[in-house]
Amino acid sequence: MADVDILKKRMKEIEATPQLRLMRSADNEEPLVNQHIQQYLVYTDFKADQVKEKTNSIFVYTPWMNLDSQGRIRTDFQNQLLFDYNGWENSIHITVLETLGAASQLAFFDYQNHGLAQLSLQALIKLAERNNVERITASLSSFDGENDFARISYLFKKVGFTVVNAEPDKGVAQFEYNFGM
Repeated sequence: MADVDILKKRMKEIEATPQLRLMRSADNEEPLVNQHIQQYLVYTDFKADQVKEKTNSIFVYTPWMNLDSQGRIRTDFQNQLLFDYNGWENSIHITVLETLGAASQLAFFDYQNHGLAQLSLQALIKLAERNNVERITASLSSFDGENDFARISYLFKKVGFTVVNAEPDKGVAQFEYNFGM
């Protein structure tokens, strides 16, 4: 029950912060089902009416394994998807695949395989649809794809991206999601 209380506390913090907006949440009693997080909040700092070109994030928070020995929240989010929004061209580009690295467990790519990266990508697609975005692009650099090329490619394909260009031996790729407008 402590996880539920912490989740509700974090939700209130997000709702009280005008720069953030809650996009999706789940609060099941059992935090892991088939290795996918069942208690989470997906939120963003994106506001389409502020400027036509800007960098934003989609964050995923879960209380699972995010509390210290005193029951306090260690981090405000466990997953961050950084993206550039261009309202002039109706496009989004995912700018960084690994924002803070696997060592800190705060990477966009979900090394723990709990579904956090998938949640953030799905939220980005819905956000893009609501804002008449025609295309989302992403680039996998050799740094990001060196060891996990297959896993990252699988993740993007799973949510509907197509591989535009890939060189698995170098660990690089380009992905695209088109809305068919």
